[in-house]
Amino acid sequence: MSTGVEISYGLFDVTAKSDSTPAITDKQSFVNMGQLKETDLQVEKYGTLEPNQFVLDGTFQLFPDEPEHTNIGLWSLSMTDSAGTFAVPPVLTVNFAGNHSSMGLTFFFAVGAGDFCNSLNIKWYDGADTLLLDQDYTPDSDRYFAEGQVENYRKVVITFYSTNRPYRYLKLAEIKYGVLKIFTGESILSANVLEEIDPLSAELSINTLDFKVHTSDFAILNPQGAWSLLQRKQQVDVVEIVDGVRRDMGTYYLEEPESDSDRTTSMSCIDLIGIMDQTSFRGGMYTNVLASTVIDSIMTSAGGIEYDLDSSFAVVTVSGYIPICTHREALQQVAFAIGAIVDCTRGNVVKLYPTPTASSGSIPYARKMSGHTLKLKALVTGVEVTAHNYTATTETQELLNEARAVGTYEITFDSPMHSLAVTGATITESGANYAKITVATAGTVVLTGKTYNDAMQLFSTYRAELPAGEKTNVLKIEEATLVSNSNAQGVADRVYEYYQNRYQGEGPIVLDDEEPGQMKVMDSLNSRQVEGIIEALDIDLAGGFRANARIVGKAVEMPPVPVTTTYFLTEAMTIEVID
Repeated sequence: MSTGVEISYGLFDVTAKSDSTPAITDKQSFVNMGQLKETDLQVEKYGTLEPNQFVLDGTFQLFPDEPEHTNIGLWSLSMTDSAGTFAVPPVLTVNFAGNHSSMGLTFFFAVGAGDFCNSLNIKWYDGADTLLLDQDYTPDSDRYFAEGQVENYRKVVITFYSTNRPYRYLKLAEIKYGVLKIFTGESILSANVLEEIDPLSAELSINTLDFKVHTSDFAILNPQGAWSLLQRKQQVDVVEIVDGVRRDMGTYYLEEPESDSDRTTSMSCIDLIGIMDQTSFRGGMYTNVLASTVIDSIMTSAGGIEYDLDSSFAVVTVSGYIPICTHREALQQVAFAIGAIVDCTRGNVVKLYPTPTASSGSIPYARKMSGHTLKLKALVTGVEVTAHNYTATTETQELLNEARAVGTYEITFDSPMHSLAVTGATITESGANYAKITVATAGTVVLTGKTYNDAMQLFSTYRAELPAGEKTNVLKIEEATLVSNSNAQGVADRVYEYYQNRYQGEGPIVLDDEEPGQMKVMDSLNSRQVEGIIEALDIDLAGGFRANARIVGKAVEMPPVPVTTTYFLTEAMTIEVID
């Protein structure tokens, strides 16, 4: 088996695009300039009446009837002449509210159509409108990096002079503020991915990527080098190439860069769940609300993170409370309450799906390497779940009573509240856990609210009979505040059933199609197998696509090996076949 790894590292200013305000006067009426603020905008190859543009090879799409409602990017109103030159060059001005730094700009023109601007100029300015860099470029493809390391710019002015073909509009799908670096082969000294899931979603695991590369670009003591532009949350895409086939191993985000020499750099990265762990969700009180609605509010609040919720959860509702917490913790509360696995492996989407109940394949002895262990986990003899049932009360509580200057403030609560009232200020926004107030005149502000009562109730599942020599071992779940009387018994049964999977097999394997969250059958000891969920894969991407796998499940008998009987003809004979 031939293997290799490719790591694509986006050395971009991660906040520049969202902070940008692009403007141009020379544009088609259907152009939405806000699309230049989007990331990885997908634009089709549209056929037009530009001379020799609409090649009838089946790859072009008809131009949409309503282009203003389509991903189209920037199209100029002007067209180049017979020499491919604009009579009046279109000028794109991009202003920023804050300072930004990058190694240059990456342009995505009419990707796939072979049309691009082949002559342009870029000017970078600081906040005082002082020119920082003035540079001409001659792009030679529809994806082009215009190199020019500039720090602390506030404005970029781009002038487009000509196109590579005559009689063409300027077509620009995206600008990335930086450059995409790709590491392959011997430049990658090590690369490891840790993928994990929790079948119960008692905790949402954070997948990680750690890699070390041989490069002089990130010399830590070089103030003009790329190190000065490294930012947390840079996107890193990983591909493993197995026998010539590319396999997506996930999208990660830079957490900690480190350099131990001028020519080696180590990068520690996290997935989207890790990103969600760094931002706060305001929570709320929910009564028979669709779980999909709560999940959507969490993912939208987290920055519009893309997710895929299995259709089996479409009509599932939840009741209860989420306090102010991280987005990761909030999603965990919902997933645990509805019984969803949360998985962010091999892509850039957070997936929520039910625990599989049937095996999707096997891990035979032939793919197991030496060093495996088999562990029998402690017997859980029962599960007790505390259900939380919240009802609004008429009890009023004072939440704030103090002098405040003119301004806007956010007040957070230690416990959920409703029916908020304020004197000396105005409530502009509120929820069960917070209130935003605006003070127009300095003075004393009194904020009050009414409380909720939590009528807790215990639900349980116990083993009918304790085996000889075993001790009572009851697991208690008390802080799941989206578990109410309506779903508590189901949660208790589900958790108890999971803990009856007591066999844990762990060790190195040669990977095939295994991913965390799958149910697999792994060959084990004494002609037996472990059938269970893959909970973790620690993958050595640079060492032959091998992984240390952990699978937890039940022991099953190996299927009998078919017996083959061989017969020998001892003399010539006639065989008559009767249909």
